[in-house]
Amino acid sequence: MTHASQNAIPHQSVAILIIGNEVLSGRTREANAWFAAKSLFDVGCKLSEVAIVPDIQDKIVSTLRRLHQQYDAVITSGGIGPTHDDITMQSVADAFDVSLLEHADTLQMMTDYYGADALTKGRRRMARLPDGAKPIICEKSICPGAFINNVYVFAGVPHIFASQLTSVLGDFQGIAFHRIEIEANHPESSFAQELSEIQAQHTAIEIGSYPGRCGNQPTGKICVSGTDEVQIAQVKKIIEQMLKDKQKT
Repeated sequence: MTHASQNAIPHQSVAILIIGNEVLSGRTREANAWFAAKSLFDVGCKLSEVAIVPDIQDKIVSTLRRLHQQYDAVITSGGIGPTHDDITMQSVADAFDVSLLEHADTLQMMTDYYGADALTKGRRRMARLPDGAKPIICEKSICPGAFINNVYVFAGVPHIFASQLTSVLGDFQGIAFHRIEIEANHPESSFAQELSEIQAQHTAIEIGSYPGRCGNQPTGKICVSGTDEVQIAQVKKIIEQMLKDKQKT
């Protein structure tokens, strides 16, 4: 596996750019943002934004430039295959005003893997990287992703995306987050004010309320997360007591 960057300070704010008409048309159920959010959370880095754009070069370039300037790192998903609609690598090159070139080491690696006779035009397309980019090699694909500036370019196929992200996850390693969930079998409206007050008193902890079933027999969960396990435990007790008091009324 190849770690693409050598960041002294791990990325703390990350955006994901999902690229593909198939996602926007509903043909494909997007899974990579969810996997990335969970993986980043587990190592202490929070996903800050998810953007989805079609296979239109201007849209990809303009969105990537915005995200690149706004966040520590950007992860792209999709559009690095062998067909005409796989335009992500070219778009990344355009976003940074560099050329898209065949990467000699990558081409040699792919030649060794497939054999010279089987290295088709489509496969050669996948050896092209933005000038100055470093290839990201993972266990699940011989065809690389890329890293340039603060942008990680990954495949859209979920098992390849997951393998590529896992190979560079050390770049995002921070203070680990922790999360607990509390069953809340009450209408959200019945404890909304109290939960707001608890959140205001514990600003270092994130509290979220997520209903499951509404109606006469409501269910749901209150999620408490943060980096301080002691504070999380304290907030958990406060919320559980608040819910017990609701049962008495």
